Amino acid sequence: MTETSPFSILSIHSPPVSSDMPPRNLAQLKTLFSGTTIKTCGNDAGREGLAGGVHHLPELLARMSVRCGTIHFHCPVEIDAAGLKNLVAAVEERPPGVRLSLCCIIDHQVTPDFIAMGDHGTIVQIQWRLTGPLPDIGFFKAFSRAGVWNHLVLDGEAASPENRVAVARHPNLIHSWETTQPKGRMEDCNPAYGQVRPLPGRPLWREVSDPVARFLLSDRLTRDQLLRLRVDVDGESLYRIGDNLVYHFVPPDRLPAGGLDDICAMVAAGGTVAATHVRSNLERAFLIGYVEERGFIVGNSSLKNPRDAYIDSVRQRSGLDLTGYVERGYTSVRPEYRGLGMGTRLLEGLTRRAGDRKIFSVIAEDNEATKIIAIRNRTRQVATYFSEAAGKAVGIWMPEKMINDNQ
Repeated sequence: MTETSPFSILSIHSPPVSSDMPPRNLAQLKTLFSGTTIKTCGNDAGREGLAGGVHHLPELLARMSVRCGTIHFHCPVEIDAAGLKNLVAAVEERPPGVRLSLCCIIDHQVTPDFIAMGDHGTIVQIQWRLTGPLPDIGFFKAFSRAGVWNHLVLDGEAASPENRVAVARHPNLIHSWETTQPKGRMEDCNPAYGQVRPLPGRPLWREVSDPVARFLLSDRLTRDQLLRLRVDVDGESLYRIGDNLVYHFVPPDRLPAGGLDDICAMVAAGGTVAATHVRSNLERAFLIGYVEERGFIVGNSSLKNPRDAYIDSVRQRSGLDLTGYVERGYTSVRPEYRGLGMGTRLLEGLTRRAGDRKIFSVIAEDNEATKIIAIRNRTRQVATYFSEAAGKAVGIWMPEKMINDNQ
């Protein structure tokens, strides 16, 4: 925090937790917000905060909690990455027993090595402001893992199309976001999925652009509940995504009308495979698994019949003969639905229905995240070769129970 910055802390007094939480409609939210009072703490607290520095803020908040009779505080003055790091360390050492919302500017000092914030949940929300390049997504992961709601403001040049797409791909890490061009534009759609049919309604966080309101909701509802709640098409009632998932496993000719178009668009939006042969490969697939909710396909995977040319290419490069195998691939889950175990259930459902066919999947050697998921789902790497199409080394993975002892 700069020495010349004014320092203010808002104390937030909200009604007791209602039996109607999580809310069923926007009217109940309005009742919560209308019953909430916000007070700016006096100048003495401001001078005390400046004199002690950011690392003394936990002690200051603990005293203010007794004085103000609340545990909820929002600090609207931005601190930088160095100040936040000092605060995180202080919170870890002396948890003040309060709930805190912060504002922070992302600057050149950003590094992903923040101290873990533990499980005491003092910091509930951080509203980040970015004016330059987007940092490595792992920077936000440290805070997300600690239960923090990450809200990102893309300011000025940071509101580039590339940044908006990159941010929208990770709603489990950057939970809400907006741009300042045009000013205060909250993003309720995913630009990376612009060719995919939009989900019904809009995210609930879109209705709470005020950081104090968002802070209260993420604390009262829990972060995951707020992430999954949406305002329905009637503009008033709320529903939670993931509550009514239906799994289907069918050959391509039994997909519902428009289903193949939706799946192709989702695979293309995932951005991990070339779109050249997606439709033709799916049309000749052995089996397609997809997940549906409210009439929308929200996740999919498939067992493809590999082309003869591909089988010959793998045999020459790795010595592995994939004749008679099917390839699991084109797995795509809408970002809003990630973390619900859909990928695992699709894999299990496809594997059970493979009959006497063996299954393999192709994973790039540098794709550590997917390899971790593959290991977690009891699959193992059996061969490696260099793919000219991908321009990198890739591995062939198979379910452990399908691997011969002499493979």
